[in-house]
This record gives sequence, C-alpha cells and structure tokens, in this order.
Amino acid sequence: MAGIGAAVLLGAAGWWQLQGRSAAPSLLSGDFHSLLLLPDGRLLYGQHEGVSVSADGGRTWSKSDGGGDAMALSSRSGQLILAGHDVFKTSRDGGVSWQDLSFGNLPGTDIHGFAATQGAWYANIAGRGLYRSQNHRDWQFVSAATAGAMTLAAGPGAFPRLYALSMQDGLIVSDNGTSWQRASDAPQAAMSGLDVHPVSGDVYLAGPTGVARSRDKGATWENLKLPEGALLVTSDPADERKLYVAAESGRVYRSLDGGASWTK
Repeated sequence: MAGIGAAVLLGAAGWWQLQGRSAAPSLLSGDFHSLLLLPDGRLLYGQHEGVSVSADGGRTWSKSDGGGDAMALSSRSGQLILAGHDVFKTSRDGGVSWQDLSFGNLPGTDIHGFAATQGAWYANIAGRGLYRSQNHRDWQFVSAATAGAMTLAAGPGAFPRLYALSMQDGLIVSDNGTSWQRASDAPQAAMSGLDVHPVSGDVYLAGPTGVARSRDKGATWENLKLPEGALLVTSDPADERKLYVAAESGRVYRSLDGGASWTK
C-alpha cells in the first residue's frame, strides 16, 4: 500500500552493497501481494517469501529477503511497515533491516491489509475485520465489513476515505471505517490490485483489463490502457505521473505520463 515520507533511505548502489546481492533480469513470480515505490525510487515487491527490491524501475530484482509474508507494505514519515500472516515488522532504513512490531491487543496475527494514515494505523484481521490504533499499540475494533478483504488502502487527510478489496464484493469504500458500501462501477480487480495516492487521493485498480484510475474517490473510472492484465499497481507519492504495474506476465510496466503511455 503507498504513503508519504521523507525517509533517510539508502541510495540504490549502497543498498545493493549492504545486501550483498546481485540483480538479475527476471520476471516477477510468486503471490503478488504488494508493490510499493519508495521516495528514493526503489520498488519493493512483497510476496509470501518476503520482499524483493528493484533499483532500476522493475527491470531487475533482488532475491526475496525471507522476511515473511508481505501481504501489505506501507510507508509513512520515513517508516516502512510490513504486515501479513503472522508478520508485523517495521524498517527505518528503507528495508535493509526489519524489526518486529507487537501485535498488541489485536485479536489475531493474520493481517490482510494495512494502512498508515496521518492520524492512525489501520489493520485488517482475516475473519475479524478492521481495527484502528492511534498509538500503534492499542487497537480498537472498527468494523466487521472487511473481514473477507485481502487489501486495504487509505486516502489523504486526518479522516481519510478507506478502501478495501473484498473477495465477495470487489472494491468497497468507507468514509468513517464503520459503514462500508460497494463501489458499484469499479472494474474487476486482482486480489491485491489497489493503490491510493497519498496526496491527490486518486484510486488505482489493477485487474484483468489492465489498470483503471478514479479521480473522484471511486465514483467513475478511466481505463489507462495497459497492454495486458495487471496484478499490482503503485504510484509515486512525489510525482503521480510515475506509475508502476506488475502485470499478469510478471513484467513490470512503467509510465512517466500518468498512464498515457507505458514501457517495460
């Protein structure tokens, strides 16, 4: 999932040296859980085996770091959060190292969707629903409507609109976290194919017809004409003209003009 943060992040070259890994041209494979662009331009790809990193726009990737099931990746104020099945971790060095976070009083440890906002953290617990914390330790139950969701995202502001991809209802939205409605005109999306830009609030969906964008909080949609079906999408928090998409083939497509054209 995308976020704002002027992190103290290592440059691409330094990151590879610290990791002791070599990049190799490859297509993405695995579970396609999450895709996140960092302020320094590196891409993170999350799957069941952990996180892989690309320093060249998705052309080459490191091996998975084995850090755990990266169902969700989020960035806020220089802090990365990784959440998934029995996994809740943070990094303040751009993903070079990870430290465990406490699950606190959450009723389970299977996090299917996480979002860090200006005022709170949101964790979606599989089979239970949505929980919110303002101090990152004590969690309050919000809604059971997202119990079957796989992905969570939040718009900008102190009281953001929330979005989730439900296996039964597709894209669902809420302005308070308690009451949720189906975005009836939203196109079909992949299980984790959701991103919301942290400044504009534009919503992106990746699915079998490519990538679609909504500029009005999910009311209407524009197809961005990706050449193939898509599984994940992320937008640059500093420059929304830059979009990155993990396609069904495993290729990563890039757009520097807001989806008007694509390269791979």
